[in-house]
Amino acid sequence: MARTVAPGYERAAWTKAAPVAGAEPPTITALKAEHRHVAAIMALMSDQLDAIERGELAETHVLYETMHYMVSWPDQFHHPREDLIYGLVAELNGEAADNVDSLQREHDEMAKRGRELLGIIQDWRDGTASGATVVQNGRDYIQQTYRHMNSEEQLVFPQIAAVLSPADWRELAASDQLRPMGDPVFGPRVQREFRNMARKLRRGERGAMTEWIGIDALLESVNVVSMAADSSRSLTGEHARRAWDESMSILKEKPLTAPWRCALNNTRISLDLMGELAGVS
Repeated sequence: MARTVAPGYERAAWTKAAPVAGAEPPTITALKAEHRHVAAIMALMSDQLDAIERGELAETHVLYETMHYMVSWPDQFHHPREDLIYGLVAELNGEAADNVDSLQREHDEMAKRGRELLGIIQDWRDGTASGATVVQNGRDYIQQTYRHMNSEEQLVFPQIAAVLSPADWRELAASDQLRPMGDPVFGPRVQREFRNMARKLRRGERGAMTEWIGIDALLESVNVVSMAADSSRSLTGEHARRAWDESMSILKEKPLTAPWRCALNNTRISLDLMGELAGVS
């Protein structure tokens, strides 16, 4: 049975399910992996709220770091990347427009509530806010976060995968907003301001989550390489067909000069292919 993380709300099955390599666009796989990172943070936050509620000694620095992470990473990098993808999907598919518009508004609301909760936690640490206030606002934030991610994975991500073509993904990849950014906690190096939280994640039952995230990162890498190989094969086939068709046209038009003209044309096509393969890489 899933562990309850907020009153009347249970963690969804996707927090435990691994993506199947090659079954979806790699960007969607990456977004889902980031959702699982957020799920780990929300579970850790819930543990700290449980301790406050029971009157036990909570690790104030760990609780603060959980919200500091949410405000400085998902709100600054994860959600804007989703918004960029959602915007293109809404342009291409009117049926998806309402769903993505709702989620984009929720991103703004979650960023605002996240900053407010971070301030409440700091006030609690300073002795100017009660533990009950922290618990109530924290529970609400956790519930909203899980509900939001559930909506994305159950409603919008399948629409994205169905609507966007490989050409659309290449167009999106040209945006600076979709460039890879190092995660300050789950990336190769933990930033100093999150070290208490990272150590907590790696101890006990959180260690299993960290190992799982490592496995998921490997699957994501395999998926990215697989998609790149597919794109490369497709581009190579397209250019080969183009070279053949144009060579036949040149041969029919001017057979006497066809050999050297075909050679020049094929060289040009090969250079085009090399440029596009470099883009895929």
